[in-house]
Amino acid sequence: MKKQMEFDLLKNLKQALLAAAKEQGRILTEKDFGSIRWKGSEKEEFYLLDYLNNLFEIPSSNIMLGTGVEAVRSSAAMIFNLLGQKRFSYNETDFLAPEYETEIKAIKDEKDTSHNAHLDATFYSSDKSEFYAVEAKMMEWLNAPKNLSPAYLNEDMYLPQNVKADIFIEFFKSLVHDQKDKDGRLLHKTQRYDAIQMAIHILAIYNHFCAEKTSVKKVVLQNIVWKYDCDDYKIEETEAKEFVEKANKVFMPLFKELNIDFAVEYATFQEAKSKIDFSNDKEREKYLARYDISR
Repeated sequence: MKKQMEFDLLKNLKQALLAAAKEQGRILTEKDFGSIRWKGSEKEEFYLLDYLNNLFEIPSSNIMLGTGVEAVRSSAAMIFNLLGQKRFSYNETDFLAPEYETEIKAIKDEKDTSHNAHLDATFYSSDKSEFYAVEAKMMEWLNAPKNLSPAYLNEDMYLPQNVKADIFIEFFKSLVHDQKDKDGRLLHKTQRYDAIQMAIHILAIYNHFCAEKTSVKKVVLQNIVWKYDCDDYKIEETEAKEFVEKANKVFMPLFKELNIDFAVEYATFQEAKSKIDFSNDKEREKYLARYDISR
């Protein structure tokens, strides 16, 4: 049942992409789909041979997008198509062009493992007083989140500028079970929402603003998640709201000590889209209709 729902959803997304491309004057056919990685698999038909055909516009040479951007269900493609690569107005505030795939150090590296937060997009307001970090999700809520490296529970692994390691360690402990998987990682408590990933993002952002003087007075870590009316999404949404309330209660005071108003937010793709001023970008707004799929 679940596998069939996923397959049907991918088919709908593919048809919506074909229609959006046609509106732009680009005709895509079955010959434009395929994947070396998924060769011979039923998933192959939902990957584009040229990832540019999954985007509203060609990214500038300095923009690197996340892995899997050629998939019709790609969250990296979704967030690039939403935000673009120029200045834009979001929530009635003027922002500079976004940066994509931003890496920020979370804790010290181990011998074979780096511990960085990978943010899908980040952007500053034009006066540099606001900073947004975005973690985008499309259909990731169909799968269980990853487990936690025990390194995040070791105070010696924390960066020197972070004098609140004990608070982060207690928070991480609240997100996991005592049991470990075969790789020694602590098992996550949530069924669908990636609370561990979001906590790592908070830690990295906190490190960043501890380490440098800044004019930033407001920081928002925002989940932008593609919504679909199904049980898996509903579980994710419930878990997300619980996490947001819990995280804001713990971390708002920490950032306040840095004279920064901080918040974690959870927004659907549709909600985020409604906050963007498309008055000078009507073609993008029209293209984004490819994500307006519901039951």
